[in-house]
Amino acid sequence: MILIPRNNFIVFIFLLGGLNSAVAQLDNFIFKRQTDITYAQSEFNFGQSDTAINEDDSSNNQNLYIPKSEKKEIRVYRSGFSFGNLMYCKNNEYGENNNPGQTFFGNQLWFGGKSYFTQNLSGSIGLLLQYDYGDNKFPSKTLPIFNIEYKTNKSHLIAGTILGNANHYLIEPVYNYENVFTKPLEYGLQYYTQNKLFSYQTWLDWRQFAKIATSQQEIISFGQTINIHLIDSSKYPVAISLPSSLLVYHQGGEALNIPQRIQTSINATFGIRLSDKSKHLRAESFYLISNDPSPTLNHAFKNGQGSMTNLTYFFYQKDFSQHRIVATYYKAIEFYSPLGATLFASELQGKPYFQSRVREFVMLRYQFEKVFYLPNMSDFKFDIRVEPIYHIEQKLFAFSTGIYLKYLIGNRIN
Repeated sequence: MILIPRNNFIVFIFLLGGLNSAVAQLDNFIFKRQTDITYAQSEFNFGQSDTAINEDDSSNNQNLYIPKSEKKEIRVYRSGFSFGNLMYCKNNEYGENNNPGQTFFGNQLWFGGKSYFTQNLSGSIGLLLQYDYGDNKFPSKTLPIFNIEYKTNKSHLIAGTILGNANHYLIEPVYNYENVFTKPLEYGLQYYTQNKLFSYQTWLDWRQFAKIATSQQEIISFGQTINIHLIDSSKYPVAISLPSSLLVYHQGGEALNIPQRIQTSINATFGIRLSDKSKHLRAESFYLISNDPSPTLNHAFKNGQGSMTNLTYFFYQKDFSQHRIVATYYKAIEFYSPLGATLFASELQGKPYFQSRVREFVMLRYQFEKVFYLPNMSDFKFDIRVEPIYHIEQKLFAFSTGIYLKYLIGNRIN
């Protein structure tokens, strides 16, 4: 149980579940580029191929029932060609003046090659093409893929195209998984490590470089997540962990022809998560902080705070499908995150005059996931979501729906 102040009295929040990583309340695994580090485990399984599945890796296979006879072969490493596709359709009907919502409907293709120079050192090169349906430009986005990865028994270092978006394991008020559609790739440096006591990730994403002639500012984001494993469900009837995160967003640059305002935003989260041994039930609660230390205030609010509590129930079947129901209560006052989902923020990014000082709502979200195991197919997933929302203070109903299909042939390259 944790205590969170609310309007001069105490709200008691009882917790009953959680995985050992700072994942969002819904499983966004369909948007992740798999890494060999398994966040839910106490032990490492490095040196395996990107198609390998771990029996205890609840972060990667997300509790889907996988009998031992169906598990894929674990290999040390494998070079080869890769081709992947993500088809997406997400419709946000929020109905607010400051946040009317948005629809994302399109397709992403990526292809390239991955080569292992040694068992620890590999490199990838490829291309990602995105077409947003209805866009006159085809493709809508063309992005290169290139990286070098080095793995040891205790760490994983990536330079170039990093494992971004949902792979950062941030909750949605801080990091919006819709960035998969708006900024599908991230470039910079990334480092993972994990042991029996904690999991840690840090990264630097260079989102935009400065152009002196046009006075374009540089945009950088730096983040880190740490998850302390207090109790392991493999030894006790319940798992308890303490996930926390820090995300810094900076927009600046020197010697521009036309000076621009420097913008810096800081977001931090502190949480507790519990789950039962069977991983059917999870509950988690987070305390959120936002701060703008810029020399000149660029937003409607300088400091903000909030809390989010999720109660999740999983029920999954032997045909590799899983159903998930998540009840969420969220309240924030003057909270802002430049990379977070607009639903949770008190103002829109770049439009501080579109604001709602207090955000308080409940959600009852349903998610269906199915994994297909086909010959020569490394990754084939289907995901459908229905997310009704009720704003308590505004007495307003809203909803969001989504359908996604992803498949991958060969090794992960980004």
